[in-house]
Amino acid sequence: MARTLSSDVIDRAEAMFREYLRSRALKYTSERRTLLLEVLRNNEHFEAEQLLISMRHAGKRIAKATIYRTLPLLVDCGVVKQVQFGEKLARYEHTFGQGPHDHMICLRCRRVIEFDSAAAARLRETEAARHRFTAHSHRFQIWGVCSQCR
Repeated sequence: MARTLSSDVIDRAEAMFREYLRSRALKYTSERRTLLLEVLRNNEHFEAEQLLISMRHAGKRIAKATIYRTLPLLVDCGVVKQVQFGEKLARYEHTFGQGPHDHMICLRCRRVIEFDSAAAARLRETEAARHRFTAHSHRFQIWGVCSQCR
């Protein structure tokens, strides 16, 4: 699911992150801005270490500690989502300006395929109502073998 964000969406994400940091007496540094923009341009699920390597290969100077400290802040403020695909390391994806989606994970090549399912959303709402539960989100993952590995 390719996600190209408009400059308006990027500006709103930046304003939201800046306000989030300000409300916690944290600084919006040039390194944090560079990291935010890199994350918003990234259409893949990524690990913190992968992000560091790709930024350094692109000639962007950023401290490893800044990445590891800033990613949880981006998750807390709602710009980024942390996802687990049965691995030890957390992966991240930007979700700002995006609709909800779920994942299929190939057991052989570890490829992650995103999909949007109205049926999954209806199931969440139906089950939540049945149990008198207020659902805010869900995580639906299908594990199997992709067409390229079959």
